[in-house]
Amino acid sequence: MATAPERLTPCADQACIACKKQKRRCDRAKPECGLCKRTGRVCGYNDAPDPPPTAAAFAVLQRRLSELEERLNAPPTTFTGDVSSPAASYHTLSDVGGAQNSGQSVASPSQFIGPSQQEPEFPAALFLDIDCFVWAGLQVPDPSVGIPTDVLALLSQGNVVVDTSTDYFNTIHTWMPIVSKKRMDLGIPVREGGPDIAMLFLAMKLITAQIDEVADGTLYSMSKGFLSGLEASGVVSLLCLQAMVLIALYEYSHSIYPAAWMTVGACARYAEILGLSCGEMDVPFIRQVATWTGIEERRRVWWAIFILDRLISMGSRRPCSVAEPPSDGRLPVDDEAWDAGDVTRAWGLAVSTHYQVHQSFYARLCQAAIYIGHAEACARNKQPMNNLHITEIMSLAEELSGFSAVIDNTPALSNTDNFIRLLGPRCLARSALFITLDSLTCPEKLRPGIGYTVSSGAKTQEEIKLQSRSMQVVQQASQQAHHLAMELSAMIELDESLRWQLGKVSPFILDLMYCSMATSHWFLGENGDEVNQSNLKDLKPFMEMLGTRWRLSKKYIELASFYDITSRAKNNT
Repeated sequence: MATAPERLTPCADQACIACKKQKRRCDRAKPECGLCKRTGRVCGYNDAPDPPPTAAAFAVLQRRLSELEERLNAPPTTFTGDVSSPAASYHTLSDVGGAQNSGQSVASPSQFIGPSQQEPEFPAALFLDIDCFVWAGLQVPDPSVGIPTDVLALLSQGNVVVDTSTDYFNTIHTWMPIVSKKRMDLGIPVREGGPDIAMLFLAMKLITAQIDEVADGTLYSMSKGFLSGLEASGVVSLLCLQAMVLIALYEYSHSIYPAAWMTVGACARYAEILGLSCGEMDVPFIRQVATWTGIEERRRVWWAIFILDRLISMGSRRPCSVAEPPSDGRLPVDDEAWDAGDVTRAWGLAVSTHYQVHQSFYARLCQAAIYIGHAEACARNKQPMNNLHITEIMSLAEELSGFSAVIDNTPALSNTDNFIRLLGPRCLARSALFITLDSLTCPEKLRPGIGYTVSSGAKTQEEIKLQSRSMQVVQQASQQAHHLAMELSAMIELDESLRWQLGKVSPFILDLMYCSMATSHWFLGENGDEVNQSNLKDLKPFMEMLGTRWRLSKKYIELASFYDITSRAKNNT
């Protein structure tokens, strides 16, 4: 250990950590060397323990996100801290780096590290007595907790943060744009965030990871543990909610239940705390946003929660957690304009805008989710069938068919990237048709509810007409699903790089493919039609291919086998 006089000398005995890594000449000045001071990077020495990293550490990496080329070509960067000394029991990045450089694995538990003094508590009055909270002028404290050692070990490895950000914006962001690329490029989240920015990067890493990277569940458990710790510490921020949304998306995409259902519900609650909405957002006790880009980001996060809430209820028909958007609420603006921070194209149309009016990709996804909600409400209706109900069903079916046709005729579909980005809303619109009409196609009269329970009695003439029309629509939707799958397969065959970037393909398309497989099994079992047999031969390998990226696809393959009459006959013998 260094003596007190040694700690007070103006020069260090050796070069700083950053200069050593970059093999640069260091003047060994303390508390920071001249080169680090000029370049603005964090400077530290091995002769003093480092404190837990803060948002400033991430700023070093974040500055390299200004342009994509620079992100890809930038040299490796490591996290370091200044020379102030916390308690010796805290893990620092130099501890983690030392273990890595020596070939030892870092397997410390997900335990929070931070200053030993008592942190400010989250004001319970916000929930116990809101009037008192406002009247007393109480404030929600900024996050001031530390970062778990296992999270530090992961995020401090080489270019993990840079590569993860690049991968995220090239894949997930294309069909679920909820993190502002412009604000991230400008480093705004880093300047305003604390450990919650680390949480967001970790969630980005989780959702962009390949299946073999998450097979053992370590990254998922790490993400859930960090998020739980932040919640327990009273951290309330948009960054934290964005991370939670990405975790919910991961759980949905990999069929992790009941966690997915629970996380989406938690996101809805969290959004209420932040006052997020697609309409007016006015929460005086949460830090207000000064830019349009930031306001739009919050609106997009709310829409993401709404979308996941509707999708998570599709198969179970359970009630949703997020209320329907008001008619005067706003749809997301043009995606490219938001990414660029272009306020001259900040045209957010009302939720009530007719579907024939042109919308951006994300706005179309939001419209499709609204229709999913309408279809779910229709399917949950347990009242006996009457003429009014039949009229409502057919009206919704006609509107869904019209919406699908408008998206199918989008001029931008000739571009491969645009085709892939629009697959989500195109498939969800047809999923809504299946939700609305599937049970009505049965020749037998079914009882209201779940499980295809046959009821006594015959159908009325109006019900028979509804059955005939529903059968036509469902068959058409099933064939359209097969056609979309084959188009995408052909694109992947022509561009092999897409096979390694299947994260560009939204998992939201999988429900429709499953519905198409189940429908083809049904018709094949009834009449042995070769068209349905051919469709199944095409769809199964297509789903298996997507199953290499999203485990949900494999789960749907398993479920589709229950509709295979051949398999059921073998199991009964």
